[in-house]
Amino acid sequence: MFVQKLFEKKSGKTLLYFATGKRINGVTKKTLVERIGYLEDLQSQYPDPIAHFREIAKQKTEEAKDSEFDLHYSSAELISFSDGFDKSISQVPEKTDLMRSYGVLPLLKIYRELELDYFLDIKRQYRKTGYNHNHIFQMLVFGRILSPDSKLGTWRERNRLLSNADFSDDDVYRSLEFFSSVKNDMVRHLNSQMVNKYRRKTTLMYYDVTNYYWEIDDEDELRRRGASKEHRPEPIVQMGLFMDSDGLPVTYGLFPGNTNDVITMRPMMDRLLDGLGNRSYIYVADKGIMSGMNIAQIVLDNKGYVISDAVRKATKAMKDYVLDQNDYIRSEDGSFMYKSRFYPREIRVETSDGKIRLIKINERQIVFWSEKYFNRQKHEREKAICKALKRSLTNGAGSVLNNHAANRYIKKMIFDSASGKEVTEPEFMTSIDSELIAQQEELDGYYIIRTNVVGISEDSCKEDFNGYECRWHAADNFLELDRPVTDLDIIDIYRGLWQIEDSFKLTKSVLKTRPVFVHNEQSIEAHFLSCFVSLLILRLLEKKTGNRIPVKTIVESLRKANLVELPNGTFMNAYCDNVINDIGKSMDLQLNKKFYSKKDLVKERGKTVKKI
Repeated sequence: MFVQKLFEKKSGKTLLYFATGKRINGVTKKTLVERIGYLEDLQSQYPDPIAHFREIAKQKTEEAKDSEFDLHYSSAELISFSDGFDKSISQVPEKTDLMRSYGVLPLLKIYRELELDYFLDIKRQYRKTGYNHNHIFQMLVFGRILSPDSKLGTWRERNRLLSNADFSDDDVYRSLEFFSSVKNDMVRHLNSQMVNKYRRKTTLMYYDVTNYYWEIDDEDELRRRGASKEHRPEPIVQMGLFMDSDGLPVTYGLFPGNTNDVITMRPMMDRLLDGLGNRSYIYVADKGIMSGMNIAQIVLDNKGYVISDAVRKATKAMKDYVLDQNDYIRSEDGSFMYKSRFYPREIRVETSDGKIRLIKINERQIVFWSEKYFNRQKHEREKAICKALKRSLTNGAGSVLNNHAANRYIKKMIFDSASGKEVTEPEFMTSIDSELIAQQEELDGYYIIRTNVVGISEDSCKEDFNGYECRWHAADNFLELDRPVTDLDIIDIYRGLWQIEDSFKLTKSVLKTRPVFVHNEQSIEAHFLSCFVSLLILRLLEKKTGNRIPVKTIVESLRKANLVELPNGTFMNAYCDNVINDIGKSMDLQLNKKFYSKKDLVKERGKTVKKI
């Protein structure tokens, strides 16, 4: 190995590399091994940079000689098996698998940083079992990320993921009840680790609900038919998820598939208090989540909220305020505008005797118009109108009387309705409802954000908050932060809700959380617990790489990061890319070597034990 100098035209500097040379057919072929830095920059650190790094190159040459090995193999050698495959005898093929995942190393490091191994070892110490719950949970989490499959399928590939996989498939299924029983404690443990080690921000809490389907026909107490987000007919389970402002999952809860999204909010608020403690939260959610009862509970708990609301379903007074162009603040490029007001609002709440009553709350209302949202609504309506026009040409033949999608723009009138005679086969005359279209066009691009969060007032100072980030105003039910909070700040807070939608997409596409193959309630809870931990690890890995690499790209590369065991016990790197290289650098792991000895792999696994 030697020091190679290369002049870089772009910077006008000389770049130093460690390089190797090999003579092939009388010509020396040079290979750049490692970038050192610019000679001009290094001269301030070393009297003679060239001489200094030449000495290091000699040391590297000696180290390389010690790590060289010869590989001998015979092309005539065959892989032998005891018997052929017979479905009446064996369900699993006998195989020789020399592939090992090294993509598991960064996942294992985060797993140990979160002290999940320590947590599970403490929880299982009084369980008299012949298997290790921690190793099984590692398999479920790492398998969910690197090769998502059923529990049995993951167990069959366990040797690729784990160095210690001495447990049976029956042990895996037996351990699910244990994981379910420690779920709440594990979530509390994870939140404690996130606050202490990763400085989790706990003020903003984003909430949303999704559901997951089972490919079964019969329902039970948990798996029920309901409003599937994927418009599937199978039984589903609802899952509510809280996420912090960095996009990191906080806690989750499962509900029967026929549970309305609105009803899940208050139980999940209790779970949040249980997992993180009673803090000053600001709940952020969509209009479909926040009912009057949920808002009333938030106010009673002295917490904050930021929610959206549809303009088209607002009162006439609110619509008039939205359409009044006075007081709007417009962006320089005209792409958005907004205005706000403080205004009392009536919400519907249910009393203890089951009656509905209206109560008044004070609210900060922000109206926002976006050109992007305007164009999207216009495009969606134009598609629906095209469908409506096609149906109107056939006088509604083949369509049903409803008020959904394109049919909302069709007006249908029954002929001879004044004759008083029973019409067994009515005919219809259809036309486009231009009045409805005009009403909707007028409100395109607008939406409302409602909140009780305000910034520090002129007559307040930071000392009034006693070191806390916010304080509650009992007189007007506002949550005051210790800094100015503009309308744009509230709008940006609400926009962060997209991250939770992105997390749901990750669980369904990348982690393949559904369809689910386990059936009893405890096994289902354990399945979603492993998926929750998998999502948290991936989000932390995304954060450790500076949020430069999308989670999907990270997973695609880690799934290909495999080693092949050679006959002499050395392992050859079968795949590497710059994503894996960046992950290794950010986590202090050597993931770009062409060959690894067993000693090298032990060393890299040893790095995963280091605490932060």
